[in-house]
Amino acid sequence: MTDQQTPPDWVLIEAAKRSGWPQSTPLYAEYQEDKAYRALCDMILKHEQPPVNRKLLCVAEAMCEFGWGEDWIGRGACYRAIELWEEGFGK
Repeated sequence: MTDQQTPPDWVLIEAAKRSGWPQSTPLYAEYQEDKAYRALCDMILKHEQPPVNRKLLCVAEAMCEFGWGEDWIGRGACYRAIELWEEGFGK
């Protein structure tokens, strides 16, 4: 095992995708054991930005359109509405 701190989940998931692994969940054990996977994770962490959360972009746009600005309760409600839509609520 290394003494390195495990990178964020988005890095582990992206490295797994690029490695052709079917897992979409973070792979903590592989980071500690697989040197090639660890190197790929380290390069992704060093040279790339985390993926943009599309839901938050939609929430921010909706908030601006309604003139709500920094209303955190409104942001939470908008975000939850998007999640409910994706889960099939109302179909």
